[in-house]
Amino acid sequence: MSFVLPPEPGSALFGANGSAVAENALQAEMRRIVEGVYGPPVRSLPGLDVGRAYRGAGAEFRYGGDMVDVFHYGAGFTSLAVVDISGHGILAAANAGLAKYALRAYASRGLDARDSVRSLNRLCIESSAFEGDDEFFATVFFAIVGPDRRTMQYVSAGHEAAYIISRQGPLMLPATGPIVGLMDSAAAFEHRTVELDPGSIFAAVTDGFSEARNASSEFLGPEALVEVILRNRAREAERQAEAITLHAYEYSNQLLRDDVAALVVKVAS
Repeated sequence: MSFVLPPEPGSALFGANGSAVAENALQAEMRRIVEGVYGPPVRSLPGLDVGRAYRGAGAEFRYGGDMVDVFHYGAGFTSLAVVDISGHGILAAANAGLAKYALRAYASRGLDARDSVRSLNRLCIESSAFEGDDEFFATVFFAIVGPDRRTMQYVSAGHEAAYIISRQGPLMLPATGPIVGLMDSAAAFEHRTVELDPGSIFAAVTDGFSEARNASSEFLGPEALVEVILRNRAREAERQAEAITLHAYEYSNQLLRDDVAALVVKVAS
């Protein structure tokens, strides 16, 4: 996992005067929470090259509820998750961790992508009611790649920026349901299955990327994700993910309004 959070010594992210912003004890603790939610880097799985990157907004670190996860389980299956939890801070971090491990548990139990997201939706609603939290909502992209690496079953719960880029060109993966935690209806979520050609690239980001604004307040938009991948398609997945978050940072003149998380997965040729 490639983190670019608040500026710190040795980081590529510095203030205008070139000096790193000191990280206080709270920021350091929040950084550890994020690293705990994301877990250690996973850069290589059978038939897949995996890259993840995270860039925080603002000079001081705050966790914004963005989470990407890759999980290899069972007889060679791999699940991919890109989740953007509502809110910020400790509660958002806790809910991101809940979503991460709930989806892993559902998938490893044998549920398909649709039933995994349906179960997560029910969990969000019931957890919100029990905890008294009325803001446990999330956009979720959840996919399961088959052992042969030739098919991917996915659910997009209100997630706007996910693509497969292959020799045939870019394929946007449209939403198949509403955001998670909003509707107490299992029928609201469906899944789709797409083909994965050898050498194809899957890429998804949280909305901090598409909602990055330039000096004229123009949004970057989700389509820019394809442009970044095409410019960097020869690079390994980790470098592509870093290029995605960097592009949003530079487009916004180093003034991101929201955190950006990116997931890139390259299928072996």
